[in-house]
Amino acid sequence: MIRHVLGIAWHLGGMFLLPFVLGFVAALFFEVSEIADTMWVMLGLSALVIAPAFFFQLVGVALKVGREGRLLRARGRLGLETGLAAVHRHVRVVTPRGWAVLFTGLSFVVCALGAKWASLSVLAVLALLLFYGMVGATSFLSTFLVGTFETGVKRRGSISREMVPAVVLSGEPAEERFTFRRVPVPPGFYLLVEDVLPARLGTTSRYAVGAGARREELLVGGRLRITPRGLYQLGPAEVYYQDILGLTRISLASLATAELKVLPRFRALEIKEPPRSRLQAPDVITRPHRFATEDHFRFREYVSGDDTRRIHWKLSIRTGHLTLRQPETREVSTRTVLIALDTYLPAGRMLEDAVGVEEVLDRLVETFLALAKELVERGDRVSIVAVARRPDGAGLGVETIVCARGGHQRWQDLGARVVWQGQYDLPQILDAVGKGVNGIVVSSRFQAPPPAVAEGQSLTWVYLPPEEALGSSDPTLLQVLAGTKVNAASWLFRLPYLAGSDENAFTAQLRTVSFHMARLAARRRLRAIAKVNGQRTMQALVARGDAVYRLEPGVGSHRLVGLAGGGLSRGAA
Repeated sequence: MIRHVLGIAWHLGGMFLLPFVLGFVAALFFEVSEIADTMWVMLGLSALVIAPAFFFQLVGVALKVGREGRLLRARGRLGLETGLAAVHRHVRVVTPRGWAVLFTGLSFVVCALGAKWASLSVLAVLALLLFYGMVGATSFLSTFLVGTFETGVKRRGSISREMVPAVVLSGEPAEERFTFRRVPVPPGFYLLVEDVLPARLGTTSRYAVGAGARREELLVGGRLRITPRGLYQLGPAEVYYQDILGLTRISLASLATAELKVLPRFRALEIKEPPRSRLQAPDVITRPHRFATEDHFRFREYVSGDDTRRIHWKLSIRTGHLTLRQPETREVSTRTVLIALDTYLPAGRMLEDAVGVEEVLDRLVETFLALAKELVERGDRVSIVAVARRPDGAGLGVETIVCARGGHQRWQDLGARVVWQGQYDLPQILDAVGKGVNGIVVSSRFQAPPPAVAEGQSLTWVYLPPEEALGSSDPTLLQVLAGTKVNAASWLFRLPYLAGSDENAFTAQLRTVSFHMARLAARRRLRAIAKVNGQRTMQALVARGDAVYRLEPGVGSHRLVGLAGGGLSRGAA
């Protein structure tokens, strides 16, 4: 709310008072006696140029905010904060390029007064006339353009947005497309659509169209730079008009949403077995030690279609006909397994810092799904459970899926919606681990699990130590900004984006630097916690008496290295 108040004060009043304040301050430090006689004339001429722009902006903002306020009231969303946000959005008519023109003109004024250079003052006047002239014209036209845009879109036009394809595998290309149908674009302006996509996609969505948007249909689009695992809600996009000089813009609407679902891939698993265990409920790590059996057998005559592997050859020779051996006890080879994905981080600073470790969760999800696939192919009855975003977007929930052959897409859909969360710890998602159920937990915990996890049962832990997951070191800020280590040194001496792009503006670059600094700081804090607690958590898991398996992620496959084979279950002890 404070940000909106300060923004309104600056755009609505400070922008028009700044030339007078700066001129007064400059007069205190420079010798201006030669122009003191014409000071009132200069102030009058300046007011004659600036006052109309200020008046038109006031009228335009009042009309647009009043129209939007009525819509918000009809939807029951009108409040102090939403009202201030609407005012702030409509008073921001100046682009970064426009601010550059204003400050250039003001700097020329200061230099002309200091150096007593009359020719430079002419350039200053021209720059300020251009700036305030465009602001006044845009503010005046915006009163009518917004209404024209809304009427045109409601009656016959539309702006739609889609992702092609809407569901992709991690790393596969995806393209964003906007379709414009009979959208009014006035002469001297462009229609711009802009949306800041989630940081993981590494892409800024920005498209500009001219008079072509008035056609029956105009299609524009661009490919996403990267597509990591996740469910992405895109939009609504900001739509506005911008003058052909790029100095001012008119906010029109926030619309055009889309959804992109990036499914995790199935990675091959290389399993290195731990020491054998005597547990009677084996899992992917521990296998039962097979002892000699004292089972009793019944015999009957062989019938066509019986399993020939059960023919008792010695008895068949003695009796003169094929005799089949049939055990009185049936061998149980099918296991019931529940695989849980542990995404819990304590709410607060640790959960907020999780924005820097999305790739760690990606590896856990891939291992989570690969284990389910391998056990299903072995013939086990497998269920998977994880905390994920609900399909309708209404918060988080614990979801359980009974895995079956051919149902891989359902598993991947769950894996795409998994996020770091601080609501559900392991006891809440392992309720289904009861008698006769083998529990497997895929985790990268920074802290030891609660002691009441699946009490009375032995679990198998597939653990990715967080210190190893974060890597040996983080890239430097310059490396992150430049994209590669090779270009890091040259980032300071070149434009990060194409010439003329708004991202090259100082304020835009400042936001980018601040964003990446915050993410690197989050990783450093998590790395400090992992360094202290990583080995302790591993030792605590081994001390529980459960089977523990260290996850070593790779590029094409992941490796599971057994550390402890587990002991007798706590329920049997």
